[in-house]
Amino acid sequence: MGGRSISEIVAEFAARPWAAVGDAEMAAGLAVPSMLTHEESQLYHWLGRRAEGQGATVDLGAYAGGSAARLLSGLAVSGQSYQVHSYDRFRSSRAFWARYMPEEPLPATDDADLLPLVRRHLAPWGDRVTLYPGDIGEMRWTGGPIEILSVDAAKGSAMADHIAAQFFPALVPGRSILVQQDYLMSVQPWISAQMVALADHFVPLAKVAKVCVVFLCVKPVTEAALQAARTDTLTDGALMKRVRAAADWHEGMIRRAQFKAMLSEIKANPGVRLGWQMRHAGRLREGGG
Repeated sequence: MGGRSISEIVAEFAARPWAAVGDAEMAAGLAVPSMLTHEESQLYHWLGRRAEGQGATVDLGAYAGGSAARLLSGLAVSGQSYQVHSYDRFRSSRAFWARYMPEEPLPATDDADLLPLVRRHLAPWGDRVTLYPGDIGEMRWTGGPIEILSVDAAKGSAMADHIAAQFFPALVPGRSILVQQDYLMSVQPWISAQMVALADHFVPLAKVAKVCVVFLCVKPVTEAALQAARTDTLTDGALMKRVRAAADWHEGMIRRAQFKAMLSEIKANPGVRLGWQMRHAGRLREGGG
């Protein structure tokens, strides 16, 4: 990325070079269970491979270590010094455990400890990865510049605001890549609302698979910008206004239908700012209450 202009980076991503990454090349990463699609796995490996080693790689929302593993498999062949910082509660329900790790013995209870499995999954990369178990909403970033930031933990508006406040100021203009894994999830409309408020600071680079969107940081994210982008205190009307603005921002890259689905969720769930609550209410409606 060094020395390349913003337009050159935009053109690079428009060509979608991660699609050429073969399974054999990212075999070590693919060996770790993940909720990522195949194209998202290719993207994560490719992002690691193209890194310049001029900042940390941060993985927010690791589950069993799959996203970290795919980043690590790419970083390992980048030729650069690297370190992945991976954050999660590292707990799992029995349902998710059975779905994503069917070969592992099913735990006796919900909220099972994932840390032993994650450590085993990521053992091939040794001390190149640091795990941060616990509530991301209570954690701070003091690790310097971030070159790659993957966000799969903004499941509520307050968490999205916290992540932005802690990690976005460490992004380096013209170099740092932000992956918003859940960007187009209809039950997480605060993410697009947050990013469109930071449109002067980020350029959308690509939509990957169904809901993932990649951005380039182009301007330092200041405290004033973060305050203006906050989502947790928005009224439903203000949140919807921002979602509509996001649809305009992404014209030509993302279908408006995906933003219309967010607007529908906001209307159906007044005041709700947690994705799981929106999803649960939707299931109750579908089931007749």
